[in-house]
Parts: sequence; C-alpha cells; structure tokens
Amino acid sequence: MARPKKLSGATSGHFTKEQLEQKKEEEEILYNYDRLNFENIPPGIVPGAVSEWKRISHIIKDLPISELDQQTVIRYCNYTFLYDDAMRDLVVEGPVVEGKKNPLVDVVNSYSKELKTTTSELGLTINSRLKLVKPAEIEPVDKDPFGSMMNEVDNND
Repeated sequence: MARPKKLSGATSGHFTKEQLEQKKEEEEILYNYDRLNFENIPPGIVPGAVSEWKRISHIIKDLPISELDQQTVIRYCNYTFLYDDAMRDLVVEGPVVEGKKNPLVDVVNSYSKELKTTTSELGLTINSRLKLVKPAEIEPVDKDPFGSMMNEVDNND
C-alpha cells in the first residue's frame, strides 16, 4: 500500500526541480474545485449540528475543502453533535448501570471512531495538518511578552 501523499510544502525529502514542479501542479488542482459554501446549511445536517457547521467553517476555510467534501463535513458535524449528546447522557447515567456496562459506552466509542476518521480526512488532526504544512512554516506566536524581552536581553549580551 502506497503512503498517503503530502503537499509539497510539507515534504522534507530531496526532489528534483521537475519533481517539485509536478507536485505543485498536482496540488494546484486541489484548489480548482468549487470551494465548499458554508453560507447555506445543507440537507443532512441534524438540527443540533448546525452550530458545529458554522464553527468549523472558520477553521477549515483555508484548507482545500471543496464541494466534493461536503458529505464528509456533514458527517463530521453530525457525529460531533451526536458524540457530545451521548457523552452528556453518559456522564449523567454513569458507565455502569445496574451492574452492567452502560450501552452508551459503546455508542460513544462508535461515534469517537467516526470522528477520528472524519477529522483525519478533513485535515483537523495534528498528523493530518503536518502532512499539509511543515511545522517550520507556521510562525510561532509569542504568548509571553516578558519571555521575549528576556530573550532580547540575552541576545544583546
């Protein structure tokens, strides 16, 4: 089985100029499809999953997600809602009911597996994002202004 492809910006191997050019041409095709329109709620979204549809639209807008991926995004939103709903019930009922495993445990595990699959397919996991972008390309955000001042002082010495 062949390894999954990575975007050229995320590869670290040594490629000829021709190979890099070919990879870039292949990647440009990803952006030639119609972008997924998040303005309209598509049929198939369960009412409780609409908020996830709206939330995720801001997160994945820069990824090459097209209309072809709509069903995967719908599946992700629905399973996110169903997982959260089942977890709330499981927390209330507990993992053991009348001395036996609560059936919700299996339901939650099933939803969790579906979520793992769809998040990976959409580039929402760390590993799937690393295949899209090299970590070095992501500019670090300095959250500690005092730390950066101390680094400047150390560098000036």
